[in-house]
Amino acid sequence: MPSIFFERFQCHRKEKRKGWAMRLADLPKAQNPLLKTLHLHTTPKPPQPIARTTIMLAACAWRLSQRAVTFLPRVRPQILNPFPMAAAAGATSPKRLRVYSSAAGDADSSNGAGNGRRVGTHNGSFHCDEALGCFLIRLTSQFAGADVVRTRDSQILDSLEAVLDVGGVYDPSRHRYDHHQKGFNEVFGHGFNTKLSSAGLVYKHFGKEIIAKELQLNEEHEDVHRVYLAIYKSFVEALDAIDNGINQYDTEQTPKYVNNTHLSSRVGRLNPDWTDPDQSPEKENAAFQKAMALAGSEFMESVRFHVKSWLPARSIVMECLLSRGNVDPSGEIMVLDRFCPWKLHLFELEQELKTDPLTKYVLYEDERSKGWRVQAVSVAPDRFESRKALPEKWRGMRDDELSKETGIPGCVFIHMSGFIGGNKTYEGALEMARAALKC
Repeated sequence: MPSIFFERFQCHRKEKRKGWAMRLADLPKAQNPLLKTLHLHTTPKPPQPIARTTIMLAACAWRLSQRAVTFLPRVRPQILNPFPMAAAAGATSPKRLRVYSSAAGDADSSNGAGNGRRVGTHNGSFHCDEALGCFLIRLTSQFAGADVVRTRDSQILDSLEAVLDVGGVYDPSRHRYDHHQKGFNEVFGHGFNTKLSSAGLVYKHFGKEIIAKELQLNEEHEDVHRVYLAIYKSFVEALDAIDNGINQYDTEQTPKYVNNTHLSSRVGRLNPDWTDPDQSPEKENAAFQKAMALAGSEFMESVRFHVKSWLPARSIVMECLLSRGNVDPSGEIMVLDRFCPWKLHLFELEQELKTDPLTKYVLYEDERSKGWRVQAVSVAPDRFESRKALPEKWRGMRDDELSKETGIPGCVFIHMSGFIGGNKTYEGALEMARAALKC
């Protein structure tokens, strides 16, 4: 290390009180935080040895920090990209998101910060529905790059191109999407009866456009419609219900546990804490941006899962369900030609095809062990109980003990709950399923 950075020395006897010191030759001491950090300031104590490496690293770190402070440009405001799929789809990326709480930002709305359009929602405490609603509407071609204005001022709201979750009006022709007004009972349709929130309203009117862009298909394509319904069922409907205070099921008894990990709860926790001395609109708007990003990222994860995984799996499950009679005369055992997400498809297809009898066991190959699994079908997609669990006397057994009990060679295990088991071969797994049907 060049001596210009530091010089270590011992003072003369006459200056004993100053003890040991470190001098950064070309850096002003008054601005040097290292002297205090390394306890190298003047002290009457006897000199203590200081590792040369420690001093070198500290001096370099301080020098770099000074350079960073001096030369790095000012950090720009956070820019969100609520439509990351646009690049893959060949669409134009939306402009940066601006969130403000008054008309003060109007003058900037067309100078590259937005496209001149503005979407309004209420200020104050925010919830998941308007956070997701604002995210979704900015995915559309009509409102891509729009600024978000958070206010309850009716005059400002009337001047905006779209308003969500405030204003007391539902009128899609004017892009007004509130759900709090008396007499509002709008639902998604298509067999869904949950009252919509602002997120559900935006999704109802713009969801197909968003999904069609991801699939790169026309909005009228059957796959777009299929994914449109699936995402409402698996993602958006729960947000509608939570925001409208609708329980998932009748609750006559106290729940066995509390779930505060769902998306609505996590978005709610992004609101500024009441103990924070900074309760400014700027802080609140920054938190709302985070809420939009959180809700939007999970929505996009759901879209991509359904497009890349869920949709291709449907045709596989359909084919296997229709051919289950070739596996076993009972029609209650289905074999997957290749593993894929099958549970939701199985329930929907059984209902759609009015399957009778219902499938009790699904067999598939475990790609890691190259063995086969026998999985009992649950009574519902969100339930742990099985339509017909594997026999209780088999549960918890493994390997030779299990093979001896069942009389089937190659057995590997049966889970303690009886929902799944394994065998080394397809033939062995099929025999386990057939034997379980008879128990």
